[in-house]
Amino acid sequence: MSEKTKHSTLPTTVEQAEWADSHANANANATARRRKIRVGLFKLGLVAAALYTFFWLPFDSEDEVNNGLDFSRTRLGRWGKGGCHGKKDKAKYTFESHMQADVEKLVAGSLESSIVWDRLAEMTDTFGNRIAGSESLEKSIDWIVEQVKGDGLSVTTEDVTVDHWARNEESLYFLSPTRGPVKLHMLGLGFSPPTPVDPQTNENLGVEAEIIVVASKDELDQYAEQGLLKGRIVVYNKPFESYGSDVIYRGMGATWAQEHGAVAVLVRSIGPVSLQSTHTGNSYATNIPAASVSVEDAQLLARSFKRHRENPEKFPEWPKVKLTMNAETALMSRVSRNIIVELKGRESPEEIVAVGGHIDSWDVGSGAVDDGAGCFIAWEVVRQLSLLNRPPRRTVRAVFWTSEENGSPGGRVYAANHPETNTTRHVLAFESDSGVFDPYGIKFTAGRRAEEDPTTNSFEFLTAAGEHFLGSRKDLSYKGAGKFVLPNGSGADIAPLCKQGVACAQYTPADPFPLPYSTSPYYIKKAKKSESEEESNLDEQDGDHHRYHHHRHDRHHRKHPHHDDDDDEDENQDPPRRPVDSGYFYYHHTEADTMSAFTPDQVKKSAAVMAIWTYIAAESRVEL
Repeated sequence: MSEKTKHSTLPTTVEQAEWADSHANANANATARRRKIRVGLFKLGLVAAALYTFFWLPFDSEDEVNNGLDFSRTRLGRWGKGGCHGKKDKAKYTFESHMQADVEKLVAGSLESSIVWDRLAEMTDTFGNRIAGSESLEKSIDWIVEQVKGDGLSVTTEDVTVDHWARNEESLYFLSPTRGPVKLHMLGLGFSPPTPVDPQTNENLGVEAEIIVVASKDELDQYAEQGLLKGRIVVYNKPFESYGSDVIYRGMGATWAQEHGAVAVLVRSIGPVSLQSTHTGNSYATNIPAASVSVEDAQLLARSFKRHRENPEKFPEWPKVKLTMNAETALMSRVSRNIIVELKGRESPEEIVAVGGHIDSWDVGSGAVDDGAGCFIAWEVVRQLSLLNRPPRRTVRAVFWTSEENGSPGGRVYAANHPETNTTRHVLAFESDSGVFDPYGIKFTAGRRAEEDPTTNSFEFLTAAGEHFLGSRKDLSYKGAGKFVLPNGSGADIAPLCKQGVACAQYTPADPFPLPYSTSPYYIKKAKKSESEEESNLDEQDGDHHRYHHHRHDRHHRKHPHHDDDDDEDENQDPPRRPVDSGYFYYHHTEADTMSAFTPDQVKKSAAVMAIWTYIAAESRVEL
């Protein structure tokens, strides 16, 4: 082939023409195939986009997103693991469609204002603490009744005869041989008698005696066997483990010591932390006075006692204290009242969901934590339920029980006045008496009817309801706040109903002091840096290409997430909550029981969660 022929685009022979024609046809066929492939890939992309849109995009409405629901749920999620194969996982428990709308309205209503906080602050600021039998308690009850009437709700009271214990003046001194009388931090225990009084002058003489310091009942018994308790004052210096295990020393300490001739007892305050805090509470009535003493002062006495016992030559004087108490007890001497706020059920008014707390308190602090807040969120539950388009199927009562701190006669009177019959009965008794901090959930014990029915598992039903209505919410402090259902629901005021086989629940907040103290009212979250601040900080680190690239990738993830939000761990996310435990006893029965123990937002969210659980019990037809 000549150079001209080699480079010519025209055929020079018949064979060359045939070859050129076949080559052109092959090129055309290849082009057509490539076009078909591109069209096919485009169509496949359209199909893939359609499948993605149908199966994976969120189906929640804009309202659900705005109300804090988790919008990561998808259409495929509705179908369970069966997915596009069409195999549905049928839920064991289903909930009527209108219930979700009602729950949204309850949450919105509870969160929209600080009415609960404002009312509780006004009452506690105006009347103070409310020990049973006191004028301040009865004035508080009168004030609440008038406020409830202003809400347009039905309210009644029922009389309850109560004991009255008055603290009056009291003091405790450590009689130091080197420092002289050292004033200690103390609070007399409820129903303690006074220290001896001179019958001639009526002057309180107090009790001055040497001390015996013990850390346990066994140690007390050992000293008793040695005959060392008679005529002395016993100091119980037991380190805090839990309220449930330690409260017996407050209740029974005077009884144990009196049996061996002791003349008084001092009980180390029952709490996990102390800033010279003293915790009061009841002691079983004896003939010897009983008082609590701060942790720091109990340890001071323990150190002084130990020095004397271990080195009596260097520390020859046995440590002494002087206790003076002017307490007065008047049993069954006053009339107080329970308050009942009622919303009649629309279908089954004879079935009652009772929700509440105790309106009395101890005579220290203002009684905001224990248990004014519990009563006021129960009141708000009924108020919010009354604002729905229609009331729940069952009747809901908010009950303010009186005199829980002094023997719980309010709970007994309520149970006696509203007995379980064939025509009227309680479906659930729901108490809030563990503080109002961030919500956690409820403790629950099934009723007799549910336990006797093999087809009913009320604990399982409530667990499913908590997950359904609260599990994906993010607007009640943290995701899933309030959804948890734990066993063993009861309470001092609802105990008489629980004993009759009524299902019982206890509202359970999250502990206010997990580590770190992220749910404390005083916790300050670490502020997120803006993107410009982050980029500026990173750009200052010249040569660190990998870190800069990682930062840019993180920014891309924030703007264009590739995966479910739940898989992204926010560096500022609070740690997991735990049900209320020792943190409640930072405030319990102390001067620290004030409005400063919790925030307005915590009160709102607790009211919302309690309203949801009450609504579930009152609207469903399930036997709890």
